Amino acid sequence: MTTISNDTFKFLKDLAKNNNKEWFTANKKRYETAKADFEAFVTDMVKNMAKFDPPIGNLEPKKCIFRIYRDTRFSKDKTPYKSNMGANFSVSPSKIHDHAGYYIHIEPGKSFLAGGAYEP
Repeated sequence: MTTISNDTFKFLKDLAKNNNKEWFTANKKRYETAKADFEAFVTDMVKNMAKFDPPIGNLEPKKCIFRIYRDTRFSKDKTPYKSNMGANFSVSPSKIHDHAGYYIHIEPGKSFLAGGAYEP
């Protein structure tokens, strides 16, 4: 199983301390490296989860990953970037909940994996 690099966690920790466009622009290469690292991890997760939940194996890993940019339109917190990386693994169409889904959240000191079904 692929693991998340310490450099990815370091990038996220530094981003949390410097959550502004100037810092992010100056560290864009670090972000791209962290993003590629997380994408490799998610790709490996899809393969491994397909062993116990075969339909998950049909997911395209890139499409499972959430973007790093926050939607700040209606938020009092105007920091532009998320200080985590996350991915959602679900084969159910958005309004039909006929299959369990999974979520991975990577953040220094706050990482977790969740799974469940909505209105089974």
